[in-house]
Amino acid sequence: MNRSIEQALLSLIPTHNAALPPQLADLASSLLAQSRHKASTLKAEEEIARPYACAHIACDRLKISLNLPPIDPRPPIPPRIYKRLYTHLDNILPTGTGTPSRGTPARGGQDGRVKTPSTQLREQLRPLGTSPLASKSRPLPGRTTPSKEKSLADFRDSNADGTPSKRKLATTPQSKRKPSPLPLWLRPTLRYLCKELGPASIGPVVASGVESIVCPQGKLTEDEWVMINLVSLLGALYLFVWRGVTFPGQDLNQSAYIKFRKQLVTVLNKARHEVEVNVKNDDTEKAWEGWYDVKLKDLDTAALVINRHGWLDLDWAKGVEDLVQMNNQRELDDQEDAEREARHAEPVQLRRADTMFQERYDFLTDRKRKAYAEWKDGIMKRIKAQG
Repeated sequence: MNRSIEQALLSLIPTHNAALPPQLADLASSLLAQSRHKASTLKAEEEIARPYACAHIACDRLKISLNLPPIDPRPPIPPRIYKRLYTHLDNILPTGTGTPSRGTPARGGQDGRVKTPSTQLREQLRPLGTSPLASKSRPLPGRTTPSKEKSLADFRDSNADGTPSKRKLATTPQSKRKPSPLPLWLRPTLRYLCKELGPASIGPVVASGVESIVCPQGKLTEDEWVMINLVSLLGALYLFVWRGVTFPGQDLNQSAYIKFRKQLVTVLNKARHEVEVNVKNDDTEKAWEGWYDVKLKDLDTAALVINRHGWLDLDWAKGVEDLVQMNNQRELDDQEDAEREARHAEPVQLRRADTMFQERYDFLTDRKRKAYAEWKDGIMKRIKAQG
C-alpha cells in the first residue's frame, strides 16, 4: 500500500479501530493512479493534496458497502482549494456505477439487474472464471471443443495460395496534441511581457485568462470583438492581474498605476520587433496574424468590455487570489528566516577609519578575549611544567 494513501485513510476515518479494509486501500490506490493519468497537470498546492483527495473519494464511495465510521476530512491545503480539487477529481475519475434506464441492462451486467455497491465490490474481488456468466461460455455436455487450428483461425489471414499467414497487429499511432487555437504570437509575447515588466509569476494566470476568453472549452470563441482586439485583451488582462498581485487589498497607487500602463503599452508595441515566433517555412506574416499596435485608450476599452461580459468572474480569476496567498506565505517564511538568522547571528562591530577607537586597539572584543584566554592557558601550562 502507498504510504501516503495509508496515512490519508487513517486520517479520514480516525475512529476506525480495526485494520484498513484491503478493498478501500486498493480503490484509493487505483484512483490515485488514474488521477495522475487523467489530471496530470495540477497546481503545486493541489498536487500536495492529490493522495488525500483520492483517499477521500474512495471512502465516500465505499462507506456504505464497507460500513465505514464517520469520515472526518482534514485536508493539508486550504478548504476552498481542496473543495475545488475534490470536485474536479470526483468528476473525472470513473465511479464504476450507473443507473440503468427501464428495459436497459445495468452497466457492467447483462442480466438487467441493478447492482448495489456491495454487489459490485464482490464481483470485482471474485476470482477469474467464477462469475455466473462464466458458465455460459463453457461448452455444454455432448458438444465438441473446437480444435486448435479452428480456434486460431480468427487470428490469422490467408495468403493468395490459401496458406495461413500471421496477421499483422494493428497499431494505432499515438494521437498528436491538437494545435492550440490561440495565435502563434500570443504566448511568446506574454513571456516577453513577464521578462520586461514582471513579476514573472503572473504569466500562467494571464495565460489562463486569455484561454478562458479566446478559446473556451478548447474552441475558438465566436465573439467578433475578441478576435479583432486580441492585443488589447492581452494587455488589459495583464494589467488586471498585475494590479491584483501588486496591490492586494490596498488602495491603488495612482501614480504607479499610470506609469505601469505607459510601460505596458511601450513594451507591448516593441514585442512585434523583439519577439521571435518559431513557425514553419518562416511564414512570419502568418505567425503575427491579428497583431496591431495598441494605445492607452485601447486598454481602457478592453477593460470595459471585460467587465461588461463578466469575464473577471470566471474560474481563472481565482488564480490571482491563490497567487497573492502564495506571495504572502513566502514573505512570512522569509521574515521568519531573517528573524531566526538575526537571533543566532553574532554581533559585529563596524568601525570607520576616521574614529579614534580602532579594532587593533580594542582588546575587549570577544575574539581578542578568547585569544587572550588561550594564550593565558598556554603560559600557565608552561609555568607548571617548569616548576
